[in-house]
Amino acid sequence: MITFVGGLNHVFRRSANGFRKLTTVIEENKRWKSNVGFVGLGNMGIPMAKNLLKNGYGVVGNDVSAKQMNFFRSLDGAETADTLQQVAESSDAVITMLPESQHVLLAYTALLKSSKPDQLFVDCSTISPESSKKVSDMAQQKGCKFLGAPVSGGVVGAENGTLTFMVGGDESTLKEAEHLLSCMGSRWVYCGPAGSGLVAKICNNMILGMTMAALSEAMNLGIKLGVEPKVLASVINTSTGRCWASEINNPVPGAVDKQSPSNNDYQNGFKADLLLKDMRLGESLAEGMQTRTPLTRQTVDVYAHISKMGWGDKDFSIAYKYFKEQQS
Repeated sequence: MITFVGGLNHVFRRSANGFRKLTTVIEENKRWKSNVGFVGLGNMGIPMAKNLLKNGYGVVGNDVSAKQMNFFRSLDGAETADTLQQVAESSDAVITMLPESQHVLLAYTALLKSSKPDQLFVDCSTISPESSKKVSDMAQQKGCKFLGAPVSGGVVGAENGTLTFMVGGDESTLKEAEHLLSCMGSRWVYCGPAGSGLVAKICNNMILGMTMAALSEAMNLGIKLGVEPKVLASVINTSTGRCWASEINNPVPGAVDKQSPSNNDYQNGFKADLLLKDMRLGESLAEGMQTRTPLTRQTVDVYAHISKMGWGDKDFSIAYKYFKEQQS
């Protein structure tokens, strides 16, 4: 059993004879960035942290859920910290994967209190670009390095280590973080200064939401007209309608022989409420630029209804079930 005990930069393991020092991060740095803090052990965070463990990093995790903390502690090489200050103290680099802007701002207020000069922080959450810029400024004031690096690829990509990171911040800091990113993803794109990665991610997710809604609507129609789901999916995936939603995250149960959330009652995927949040962020950015986004507005309406139906915690591909159950 691994237990985190307060004490600057020390992690201890409980043994039969009490507590034995396991590592001292500052004194013992045999591996580059040997200890990584990971804040946010949800559907995305757990598999990302697992891939860091597989690549030889020690990972100190933190989450508001006791259940997630208990699960993470059961993984070989994983440790947990009860507070964010302890995460920062015991880590050379810290990765965060949190739901919304407010969570990220609160987390970094705590993390940076116990930060060390030149400590690296990478936020993989999808939040507003302005919030990411604010955190970047906070980190800079503490003499730390920060990247806003939201991801694309979903839970499947997180599990397979094939995520794409859309990075905003100092390009030289990205060079320093590349080894960490390579453990969790297969590609990273430098998008520009702080906040740029979030702009790219939000635009991507606007397309993702619209694509899933369109695919769900069309699959529902084709199936109601008598075409078998697998046949229809096969046609789409070898034709011009092919997309990530149709091939990897198909919304119809059994339509593809992949680990799509629809094959698991829409569990353990990208929550519909989070997709809705991202698309609303897109609307907000568009309003600020006086840019029309009518298709986004229609898709927001679909997912707002899905949320009201109590399906917000399900994978966003549940849009198919929404269309299927609508009365004509």
